Amino acid sequence: MTTLRRLLRSDRPVSEGEGVCSRHGLSFGAHYDPERTSFGALVAHNDDVLGAGVAYGAHEHRDVEILAWVLDGAMVHTGPDGHETRVPAGTLQHLVAGTGWHHDERAADEGPVHLLQLWVTPGLDDPPAGEPSLTHHRPDLDAGPFTLDLRRPGVTVTLARLGAGERWAPADGAFRHVHVARGALGEASPTAEAGDSLEIAGTGPVTLEAGPDGAELVVVTTA
Repeated sequence: MTTLRRLLRSDRPVSEGEGVCSRHGLSFGAHYDPERTSFGALVAHNDDVLGAGVAYGAHEHRDVEILAWVLDGAMVHTGPDGHETRVPAGTLQHLVAGTGWHHDERAADEGPVHLLQLWVTPGLDDPPAGEPSLTHHRPDLDAGPFTLDLRRPGVTVTLARLGAGERWAPADGAFRHVHVARGALGEASPTAEAGDSLEIAGTGPVTLEAGPDGAELVVVTTA
């Protein structure tokens, strides 16, 4: 049996300042809600827009996995060794912070960047943090959905692009967080617009149908 909660873009708490606008799907920073600290393995889901050349500022992570899906523009990642990597739209960046990762990220100088950030923490019974790693993926979503297995066992991130009216069933799981990055979901499934999310708790089949302009989805599944 499944239960569903719809989180509208307009209902997300917003942090804004110094060229960064971030809409939060779960508790983050000053926006703390004791009933919204996690959903399955997911502990943060930010929908961010950074102005041209704007940076988050150098900071460090530990014992967390962070997925950044760049929707528009380009991001520049600066690693702990000072090396810069350009991360253009259509790239999924997977950071395993492990024992510690110091970095900075900024929008490319030529224009703003729009990206989604998804944070996953290890389970209580998972092995120690281990060595950090950073990988970049450029999936061809027109060829079909792309699924990435995370270091935390039983957790996956799937990117899917659906054509107008196309139906798709995400993999089963105890927790499925579905975010509409572009387009919309139609009336034959739980409706949602771009920037909205669906939280599906409990196992069982779920069918999603794209609206007339199609849909691009990001799904975090916790087994």
